[in-house]
Amino acid sequence: MKVLFYSLLAVFILVSCNNQSSVNKIDNYFPSDTVLVENDYPGIDNEVVLKAMQDLKICTLSDTSTTIALCDYTKFRIFPVGPNIDLAKSFILEMKEGVYDSPVKQVLVIEKSFNKYKIINRYLGFLMEYRTTESGYNDLLMGYKDPEMGLIGIKHAWDKEKYEPVDVEEINGYFIQEALKDSINQLFLPNFNAGY
Repeated sequence: MKVLFYSLLAVFILVSCNNQSSVNKIDNYFPSDTVLVENDYPGIDNEVVLKAMQDLKICTLSDTSTTIALCDYTKFRIFPVGPNIDLAKSFILEMKEGVYDSPVKQVLVIEKSFNKYKIINRYLGFLMEYRTTESGYNDLLMGYKDPEMGLIGIKHAWDKEKYEPVDVEEINGYFIQEALKDSINQLFLPNFNAGY
């Protein structure tokens, strides 16, 4: 009878410990939302963003300039840096290929610091998707065209000052297997040169 009692007690303790650890894992779980970036270019109706773009000489609000592109939705589109970060503080700007004779799309991360806007990241690629994170700054999945490999999808994460490439997730639309992640990341990330 004692053996049965101790056996049941041991099972009860093991089940209780397992349930407690799964509760802790659920408590620490952050439900990330993923937003796929479509090909549409909606209008830019945020006056603060438009003024920041003009102040940085990315584009102009006046159609009289022949050297600076017009700030309109046919060439530019904006994205939030995070769901709760006001566009007046920071935003992502994507430029279409062909703007300023660039053969590829460009992505700029722009942030206001000491009452002045500055470009903190510039990438020669395009935004494929963004994902919410616990930090409040979205992770970005950026697409880059490599002449030898094709389309490379690289995840960029916020490192408290700017975005950094952290993980190669896709090559030509195929997800990278976990077993190959380390070697592919070691091949691509140290030599990453599509951003500055």
